[in-house]
Amino acid sequence: MQKDFDLSEELGHHCRRSRVIWHPGSIPPYSSLWITIQRFLMLNQPTRRAFAHDFIRANAVSKQGLPVRTHPRLSLNDYQLAQDQSPVRVTRFARVLKEASTVFRGCHIGEFTKSVRPYFGDFAVCYFCLAEGFHSVLYSFDGLKRCPVHGTKMESLNSNRTVAIDLFSNALRNPFGQCQYLRTILKSPEVRTPTRHAERDRVLGEIVDWLMDIESRVWLGQHGSQQVNSLSVFTSRLACLKTNLEIANAVPDWACSDASVQRGVLQTDLIRFGAMKVRKGDLVHIDDRRAVRHQMNLGIYGKTTFGDFKAIRRHLTRRSLGSRGRHWLAPLAKATSGTDVKALLARGGDAARRAWLFLVWSRHINERDFNPKAGLHTRPMRFAVDWEIPLWIADIEGARSAHGGHDVVRLWIARWISAAGLFGFWHFIYNAAKHADSNDIHGLKEAVSRVHQEPRWGLGISVNGELVLCLDRPSVERSDPQSINAKAAVEFFGDE
Repeated sequence: MQKDFDLSEELGHHCRRSRVIWHPGSIPPYSSLWITIQRFLMLNQPTRRAFAHDFIRANAVSKQGLPVRTHPRLSLNDYQLAQDQSPVRVTRFARVLKEASTVFRGCHIGEFTKSVRPYFGDFAVCYFCLAEGFHSVLYSFDGLKRCPVHGTKMESLNSNRTVAIDLFSNALRNPFGQCQYLRTILKSPEVRTPTRHAERDRVLGEIVDWLMDIESRVWLGQHGSQQVNSLSVFTSRLACLKTNLEIANAVPDWACSDASVQRGVLQTDLIRFGAMKVRKGDLVHIDDRRAVRHQMNLGIYGKTTFGDFKAIRRHLTRRSLGSRGRHWLAPLAKATSGTDVKALLARGGDAARRAWLFLVWSRHINERDFNPKAGLHTRPMRFAVDWEIPLWIADIEGARSAHGGHDVVRLWIARWISAAGLFGFWHFIYNAAKHADSNDIHGLKEAVSRVHQEPRWGLGISVNGELVLCLDRPSVERSDPQSINAKAAVEFFGDE
């Protein structure tokens, strides 16, 4: 298409009608792109080729002018899971309809950050909302079980009772084609102007704001974890982080009935980014074009975190071993067989046993985290290239930072997570050894190798502009290898 003529006229060149029929302002808030397309198709009756030519991206159209079906059950609402962008040219679509682009906020899953997309399930609808000309992609969100207006449970392909399977087949297999079943339940007045409900707008607006806020203000992460937490766990961690950041409405209304969300701030340790104020615009992702020339030399991560490890090792040698424990370090380090180690442990008792555990901890960290042959794929240096951690560009406007333009945010985070993990790992193996067989040396080393060292962390910008890192504390009742106590790290580093 050329850019110097009316798009609505060009649309008519490929359609049966010469003008676009639409009522500007008739899109209810948080309507899905699918229902808006369906209404457009019913009002204008364009051919599939014409609609694809005008509104479908070129990389999503086949040679015949029809949308490419990359998956047999790929709907418009979850298309972004495959290619990270809507196949529809939403901006152009809005101009043709003479609608403000803001009305398409939350209209497809691609609008939301990747961290929340796993919590969108199958294509789901409310029959009564469909009859009123409304549908929302949020009906597929796991946190919304019932329609906020009609109180009915959402229906999907596997749980349909009122809605015929033809609707789901069309939405899943032919999202850009007109759904014949929808025409039987959606009458002309509702096609032109769908029914609006203030309560529905309030509920859906709260969910959209909650989902959108995650990407703009807070980040949750535990690098290397491929398992997706349940929505209740995800929500509770996020609510706890927002509470620590003093953000209002940290726990959304739709999740208040879930007792697991009510987590206290005492379950986390807080580390604040000094007295510096951070703006959202100063934080970008690692793939941002502005970040290319500000990438920090990754070798600094290795040197800095290794220096922290040596300092923590010296600290634990003085605080945890004592003079008697330090006496046994050299003999145990020189022992060449399990028999020699057992003999030394039998002679030295608890002091020798603490020294041996310290050696196991130190050697394991050296071999796994700071092995130069493993490079950047080892912990904790891997945090340096974690896409979930934002990059601070201190001199976007050209002014040099006092930190020399280094990636100070990631280095700061990597140091704290590394320190908390090292301390937590030490406390875990020390407590676990109390219940283990004192003679099972090899069993202890094998158990240590399976311990997950990385703490669960959250990062956010507080109300007053401070960057705050939250590290989960372990349960008081039991020692949990999945949770790391950062209290020792806070005591060691101080509250920077």
